[in-house]
Amino acid sequence: MKTRMVGRPLRARIGAVALVAVAAAASGCTSSRTGHGVDARAGSRAAVASGSTTPGATGSKAPTTRHAPVFAIYYLWWDHHHWTSHLGSAYPVTAPAPPLPATLDASGCGTVNRFAGNVETDISPGLAYDQDNPATIVRDVRLAAAAGLAGFIVNWVGSGAAVQSPTSTSLNRRLGYVFAAVHQVNAAGTPFRIILNYQSSARHLTPAQFTNDFAYYLSRYGDDPALDHTFSPRPEVVMAGTWKYSDADLAAVSRAMRSRMYLLGDEKPSTWDAAREQYLDGTSYYWSSQNPVRNSTSFATLQRFAAKVRAVRNPDGHAKTWLAPFTPGYNAMLLYGTKTCVPRDDGRTLRTLFDGNASSHPDGWTLISWNEITEGTYVVPLTRYGSTYVDDLTALLR
Repeated sequence: MKTRMVGRPLRARIGAVALVAVAAAASGCTSSRTGHGVDARAGSRAAVASGSTTPGATGSKAPTTRHAPVFAIYYLWWDHHHWTSHLGSAYPVTAPAPPLPATLDASGCGTVNRFAGNVETDISPGLAYDQDNPATIVRDVRLAAAAGLAGFIVNWVGSGAAVQSPTSTSLNRRLGYVFAAVHQVNAAGTPFRIILNYQSSARHLTPAQFTNDFAYYLSRYGDDPALDHTFSPRPEVVMAGTWKYSDADLAAVSRAMRSRMYLLGDEKPSTWDAAREQYLDGTSYYWSSQNPVRNSTSFATLQRFAAKVRAVRNPDGHAKTWLAPFTPGYNAMLLYGTKTCVPRDDGRTLRTLFDGNASSHPDGWTLISWNEITEGTYVVPLTRYGSTYVDDLTALLR
């Protein structure tokens, strides 16, 4: 759990995967099938891509689930300093061919660190994955749209000041880059939308910070055509880590902003109660470490959670929104110094979680994540896997 910050015709699948591969090649990335990945299991990967039932999957989905939009959580903190601070001072950043900073076993776990001070398991070649460069964000949006995602749930927090601008912070600036990139993709005829993911989990924020940042966001982007309105005519926001906040804090934010924004929480089954029902329009669940093999009851857990969320309607009479998670795997062993790891299993985990969590009949999906690299839930093409998991996502969604 984060504490810091059906099938289709073969020809169509190949076409979609090829489209993503071309885009990935343009960014200097290659597929792990011929690189650092686990290409020896090509046969099992073909079964996953074609929609075959995988071990642990439920094998059944609600008829409407396939039509629920899929969004990926998108982080904005990747720049040169973020990379170097997480790779540690011993990592040879300037080497002609920088090595992978850690070794993993075939499942995607079994992590062994190679450099003191490092918490990463993957590397961007030449540290080129830098969101201070708008072209990086444009590539991400194009790749995500080509894969079939409905949009990004963009993780952002402002300065907290009553008066701020696009240049007040690096995150403000990069948020502007995301909107510009989506405008560019939309202008080319490709639908793609933005939901705000307010970065309120890494540290406890005051209600004033929430309202000041939301006021800036609404004044700058509240009427922007790039915003998603799948769940509400109001701008939608998923507030990260609401389970950490008191009822009084949520009440203050809700009173100030709910008439202007559609407030979705980030709750757990154990924290959703009468107060959350009263102050939130629905919720997501950031279950980044859900293990479909070791926790065989996890799908039933989400079914019960979703039913609990929907048991009480919003003030306007509409049902509350439930966003179900899924992830390609999880490996924050170096980040948190823990043995907890969910194996990627060469794409099986991605499909198993999607198929299994579909039993909660979500209104929408949150892919955890596009680029939470340190936590090991990412699909963005880098060195270790190349475009493998974007290809898998494409096959799953198309």
